[in-house]
Amino acid sequence: MPTVTLKASDQQRRFLASTADTVVFQGGARSGKTWAGALKALLLAHEYQCAGMLVAPSYPQLKQAMMPELIGIGGELGLLDKWTWNKADNVITFPSGSRIWLRTASIPESLLGVTLGWAVGDEVALWSRQAYDYLQGRISDPSGPRIVCFTFTPKGTAHWTYRSLAESRDGLEVIRATSRDNPTLPKDYHERADRELGVGSLVWRQEVLGEYVAYEGLVYPEFDETLHVKQPPADGIATAIGGIDWGWTNNGVALVIGIDGEGNAWLLEEVVQQRKELSWWAETLQVLTDRYNVAKWYADPSEPGNIEHMRRAHLPVTQATNDVVPGITAVAGRFASRRLFLAPDCTVTRAELRAYCWKQQRDGTIRNDEPQKVNDHCMDALRYAVIALQKAPRRPAVIFGSEG
Repeated sequence: MPTVTLKASDQQRRFLASTADTVVFQGGARSGKTWAGALKALLLAHEYQCAGMLVAPSYPQLKQAMMPELIGIGGELGLLDKWTWNKADNVITFPSGSRIWLRTASIPESLLGVTLGWAVGDEVALWSRQAYDYLQGRISDPSGPRIVCFTFTPKGTAHWTYRSLAESRDGLEVIRATSRDNPTLPKDYHERADRELGVGSLVWRQEVLGEYVAYEGLVYPEFDETLHVKQPPADGIATAIGGIDWGWTNNGVALVIGIDGEGNAWLLEEVVQQRKELSWWAETLQVLTDRYNVAKWYADPSEPGNIEHMRRAHLPVTQATNDVVPGITAVAGRFASRRLFLAPDCTVTRAELRAYCWKQQRDGTIRNDEPQKVNDHCMDALRYAVIALQKAPRRPAVIFGSEG
């Protein structure tokens, strides 16, 4: 590997140099966690002639976050014409014989069946505990350092990572960073985060400082990942609808909700993107409409021009009902009665559900009629779709196969 100078924070350098059995980079959003994880994987692959694994929470996050960092660093290090990337098996092989398996935690069983010398897991707070345990059990190759490295932004004190990865102990090193420790972020990023999240608020402490916080006044206390996150049925989906929340600097969201023959709702897929033109969203909605046979999309009514653009593209998009509390009540009722489930790949929606709170007044009392308008774009799209379920058209059962 050639000698290349890369700019890194003190926390990133500590993470890269750590030889602990398990090392954690716990940081705020945009604190450079994914970049550090990708570089750590390349350094381990360079040093040890064994198999390692790079694991993202879901396939979209592997494709949109981890792979661009891995390719970008690989380009700076002059590795792109030296490694062989078998995209069918999702494995990168180096001239030395070392390999990096690329996997996701959304299907924990995909982490089994391989002996590893090391592993790097990105955004482990979006994983199930089972996926974490499975990965730890794969680290047994004597030719490797037998270490596991995790990066993540905490998702509340109720999350399993708080009990397992919050504090350094024998065999575990925890390195903490804030968004402000990332030397590559522009100044206006911090100004905007402070303004939008509110300095000192719980979500600001989580997303900027990377702290564990105890959320009070959750909008959906009924949501339980052990009950509500599971693989959708392979067949029997009777109809599908969608929810859309428009965004530009904030996330834009499209959620596909399938309804099975018993009336249960399944969040089948989420698309979460920033700074995408309407033409991109029209193409994306068309792909989702064809893939899932979506009968109707229910969109944020505050942007009628966007809805008209989609209609001109011959997409079945209409204004959603934007009654907040009735929509929340409909979602909460489905969670309580176990009639709403999420596919494991829908990690952004899951993270929002764990942190979606009612607004707190200055005296500390909680208003149970108005949620905080922070990190709620999936929440808006979800209630648009769920409240529309009672009038969604029915279609014959269809089978959704995997992409060819």
